[in-house]
Amino acid sequence: MITVKLYSAVRKYGGKEVLFDHKDGITVRDIVEDLKIPLKELSIIILDNFDSTPDIMLDRIIKDGALLHLFPPMAGG
Repeated sequence: MITVKLYSAVRKYGGKEVLFDHKDGITVRDIVEDLKIPLKELSIIILDNFDSTPDIMLDRIIKDGALLHLFPPMAGG
């Protein structure tokens, strides 16, 4: 099982949390596409304890039991 946590504006694509069955070779990109989240709406992706920008994270393979966090661009001060 893969747990996906959605934050702020990307919650409109699935709520606060979505669970996915694990499949061999599943990537972050597969999850993002399945949720129909446009890439321009993602700013930071955290997979387990590693975080980076979507261009670096999208092709990472997700292991069973993983926790994936998807964040939109944020503003603040």
